[in-house]
Amino acid sequence: MSKKLLFLISILILVLPFTLFVNQALASEGSLHVTGTAVVTGLPDIVYISLGVETKHSSAEAAAKKNALIMNQVYTALKDLGLTEQQITTSGYQIYSSTQVLNRGTDQEKTITTYHVNNRVNISTKNLEQIGQIIDNAIKAGANQVQNVRFDIENKQQMQLQALKNAVQQGKAKAEAMAEAAGITLGGLANMSESYSSYTPMMDTIAVKAEALAFSNTTINPGQVEVSATVSMNYWF
Repeated sequence: MSKKLLFLISILILVLPFTLFVNQALASEGSLHVTGTAVVTGLPDIVYISLGVETKHSSAEAAAKKNALIMNQVYTALKDLGLTEQQITTSGYQIYSSTQVLNRGTDQEKTITTYHVNNRVNISTKNLEQIGQIIDNAIKAGANQVQNVRFDIENKQQMQLQALKNAVQQGKAKAEAMAEAAGITLGGLANMSESYSSYTPMMDTIAVKAEALAFSNTTINPGQVEVSATVSMNYWF
């Protein structure tokens, strides 16, 4: 038997009796279960923009060459704004074909095959005031797809800790209120667990059509980032 397996078995031998003891104690003495929740909000400090170039042609090679040409123009336009290569990363590249049958069922029936090339990039920047300019310059350079714009906070650890503290305080207050109303004396905390979730403002699938590429001065206002924490608490009484 390996040393690693022996170590795991010894840990289980130590932990299981304690777990059984807690469960038995809760069952015999009585327990009060509460949950506490809290939400902490903050202003985003980073934005992620997903955009791309789609080209199509009767030749796959021609569609790919045209796409590469336009995407190079988009890269140049973005770098002219001060964005680095680390801030512009390829997120997907796809080539596929579609067919269309003309004059179906006649002597002039004809099948047309069109090749599509999709090239998508992700852009990240902490300069939130530059969002509109990034989108405008990319579109003017030839980008014809903007999938989404997502706001976030780069380091949410402090928000998570604060949300956790607030959730514990709420759970404790609820337990004390319930115990007082029930006329029981609240004992110690038997066990506690936690979970997190977060919400980041996002604008999904901004449709950009070829005939509408002349617009400029795009304005996008970020919302607030939310981090929520939930704690599950068991008290003895």
